[in-house]
Amino acid sequence: MTLAILVLIAATGALGLNLLSGFAGQISLGHVFFLGVGAFVGGTINTEAFTTLSGVEFWGLGMPWWVGVLAGGAVAAVLGVLVGPAAVRLRGLYLSLVTLALVFLGEWLFTAAALEKITGAARGRTVDPVSFNVPVLRDYVGDEREALYLAALLLALGGFLVGKNLARSRVGRAFQATRDRDIAAEIIGVNVTWAKLTAFGVSSFMAGAAGALLGVFLGNPLGSSFGGAPGLFVSVQYVAMIVIGGIGTVVGAAFGAVFVIALPELVGFFAQKGWLPFVAATGGGSLDDAAFSTILFGLFIIGFLIFEPLGLFGLWFRVRNYWKGWPFSY
Repeated sequence: MTLAILVLIAATGALGLNLLSGFAGQISLGHVFFLGVGAFVGGTINTEAFTTLSGVEFWGLGMPWWVGVLAGGAVAAVLGVLVGPAAVRLRGLYLSLVTLALVFLGEWLFTAAALEKITGAARGRTVDPVSFNVPVLRDYVGDEREALYLAALLLALGGFLVGKNLARSRVGRAFQATRDRDIAAEIIGVNVTWAKLTAFGVSSFMAGAAGALLGVFLGNPLGSSFGGAPGLFVSVQYVAMIVIGGIGTVVGAAFGAVFVIALPELVGFFAQKGWLPFVAATGGGSLDDAAFSTILFGLFIIGFLIFEPLGLFGLWFRVRNYWKGWPFSY
């Protein structure tokens, strides 16, 4: 169930990045920043007031988990829209460098002593678990993990429903026109500035909402996890999710999340069983399972970009169409 929760949370965050980079064509390497914003804003909303950890007293409002998810997404969306004007003036490598700066801004912001009562600085903060007070659901949700799984499932289903309809709507067509040829899009009447700002806002909202549940999952989220080198690695993982899953596709975000989250677990399992003799258990040699998983991510990204730009979604699309026409040729 732990793996399923991580996959659902990651799929929601990856969908947000796919709408921004895949549909609107705006490169972002700072996705982890908005995850961190959602984690700490959601934690502040959800957690009971004056909760302490290691002698630090945290702010908290003690509101339901879904309020924290919405608040985390809303604050992240506002910050995303503030970053959006850079996308109006910049593109490509220059835009990626601006979003990369968010990773290092997050390293300072999430560990700053001035925000210790919100983020916990270097110690991290406590976040209360998810609970359902609805009588109908209370009978079916046994423990905190099951409640978090249900919350992550509801968030993922809602996110993908919104993403699917958004991609087919006028807004989604504006995103794609901006991605393909922004000057031509302006000529035919698309407000490119509005499209880019909206893409950043929607993407950041989904990342913030996913981050709020990620904070609940971690229980004690650390600011250092959402900034600096660890945060950059998380951002790269999300880029890997949309490239491997299928950039510019809604379902591809789910495929990529399953692949990227499950691959290290599979490699670790195979290494422990001795089925990968050249890979040691974590920390057990020069090439451990974590390092080997990172190498595989890189190889799969290169392979899909060269041979199947639509990633796992492209493979699924071909297999599905083949069997739809079977036994006749397609």
